[in-house]
Amino acid sequence: MNIKGQWTGKPATRCSSPLVPRPSSLATRGFTLIELVVAITLLGIVGSMAAVFLGNTLEGYSALNRRDDLQTSLRMAVERISRELRHALPNSVCTDDGSGCNNPGSIVYFIRTVDAGEYQTRTGNYAGGQARAPLPVAPASTSSFDVLSGNSLNAAAGQWVVVYNTDNVDIYSSGSRRQQINAITSKDTDGVAPNDVSVIQFASPVNFPTHSPSRRFHVIENNAVIFYLQGTDLYRARSSFGSPASAIAGTEKLLLQNVSACTFTYVPGSLLRSGLLRIDISVNNAVESLQMIHEAQVYNAP
Repeated sequence: MNIKGQWTGKPATRCSSPLVPRPSSLATRGFTLIELVVAITLLGIVGSMAAVFLGNTLEGYSALNRRDDLQTSLRMAVERISRELRHALPNSVCTDDGSGCNNPGSIVYFIRTVDAGEYQTRTGNYAGGQARAPLPVAPASTSSFDVLSGNSLNAAAGQWVVVYNTDNVDIYSSGSRRQQINAITSKDTDGVAPNDVSVIQFASPVNFPTHSPSRRFHVIENNAVIFYLQGTDLYRARSSFGSPASAIAGTEKLLLQNVSACTFTYVPGSLLRSGLLRIDISVNNAVESLQMIHEAQVYNAP
């Protein structure tokens, strides 16, 4: 409609602002402070429970490892002693607390054998013409004897020959049951090369107090072996032939640590049964503690 009131056919123009959609209350809603506190609290509880569970599991695993390490070290030490006892000279094992060779103590020592064999007892000549050299037994004295067990004797000058050792006292003294080897030679017994019999020679004429019922001799090292407790450490070392034995300086080898108690008890054997060494040992590393009792048989037939 125009000024004059005439209708023009066009609607009147209306002023308006651009359309802006009303925000949705659900799309813009966030977490409230209370909801955040509750969530954090729940996460903390779950985390604490998980930490306790994992901590106990890890501690149990660590304790198992410590115990296993302690047990392995203890077992290896005991097995080392038992293994070396298999090579002990019959009737040479001795436990000594300062008052007697067979009294229980924190020390055990024995003499290791290097080889063994049979010796000649007959006089006369071999088929090849060589003279036989029998073992010298009192009152006879000679500076050599023939070995009947072949020409492969594992012996050397400076080692010792032992015949019929029947106790663990005489062998550590200067008795005549052991004589020091001066040289190892050989001889021919059948007239056909090469030489087939070993000969053990001494620096001067010697004799042994008695024969072995089985004509058997042993070759031993020129030192004894000793295991002893010092403080909380168990050592292996070389020892002289004295009694009571003591470690030779510079030969000590640490065998086991954290030893709280160690007792060696030896029961001598006889011709009908082996000797028996009992090892009673305890270890404690301030967290774990273990005790082991082990019995090792000792070959006892001289």
